[in-house]
Amino acid sequence: MSLRYLFIDMNSYFASVEQHDRPELRGQPVGVAPVLAETSCCIAASYEAKRRGVKTGTGVREARLLCPGITIVQANPRRYVEVHHQILQMVEEVLHVSKVMSVDEMACKLLGKEREPEQARQLAQKIKEVLRTRLGEALTCSIGIGPNVMLAKVAADMQKPNGLTIIEKQELPGRLEPLDLEDLPGIGPRMRRRLNQQGILSIRQLCQLSEREIRLLWGSKVLGSRWYAALRGEDLAEIPTRKSSVGHSHVLPPQLRTDTDAWAVLQRMLYKAAMRLRNDHLRCCSVTVHLSYLGQ
Repeated sequence: MSLRYLFIDMNSYFASVEQHDRPELRGQPVGVAPVLAETSCCIAASYEAKRRGVKTGTGVREARLLCPGITIVQANPRRYVEVHHQILQMVEEVLHVSKVMSVDEMACKLLGKEREPEQARQLAQKIKEVLRTRLGEALTCSIGIGPNVMLAKVAADMQKPNGLTIIEKQELPGRLEPLDLEDLPGIGPRMRRRLNQQGILSIRQLCQLSEREIRLLWGSKVLGSRWYAALRGEDLAEIPTRKSSVGHSHVLPPQLRTDTDAWAVLQRMLYKAAMRLRNDHLRCCSVTVHLSYLGQ
């Protein structure tokens, strides 16, 4: 039995929560922005909007051009966290959540007979049914099942929205070959460029590399070996991590885009960061402020 993890990814989570709370938005294109301003950008979009080309990072003005009739709503982080905890409790009724990856993603470790493909599939379907019954049709999830967390996440991304995909160890690397390099968690535009510069243009080519070659590509024996093993379905213990920074970001609404108001917001963010440091029993060594302006 090669299956070890079940990965749950809530579909277009922020936009779906808005559609859940506001029935009039269901089935309609929705964009979620940090502030209600035409100069802002979408941090999430419903699938109705995504089908028209709206995605994370699309400016509000551009979103209106791509998708006439789109409704832009202001993000409500507190509500998203509240629903997240509700979802956690519901999933726990079916399967223990071994790791919360983010506000819309979580992983469950499979044990014993749960690792049998049919049993794992039934558990995934039960989770979907519990969420549908208790939360309604607006909040759906895609579930991936695989031999390690990374491949279970990849499986969840393969069929959206509301999908269910299983990747077994014996199917590797064939099941991964049709995917794009950036479909692998941890490979972003910068890493892709690095791989391309070394002639690695596809997942097939990546999987054909030796462990030594992958180590050299990643510039790290530890990370390279972990990638080599992960692509082959091995389940590796997590590397202990240590928090090295605390940060906050904020998009100023138009009415606060003055020196005085911006300074007040900056002070408030500093107080919040200091509170988190105290709660985590950490000490500050340096403070960095990064500003970005419209059109730059």
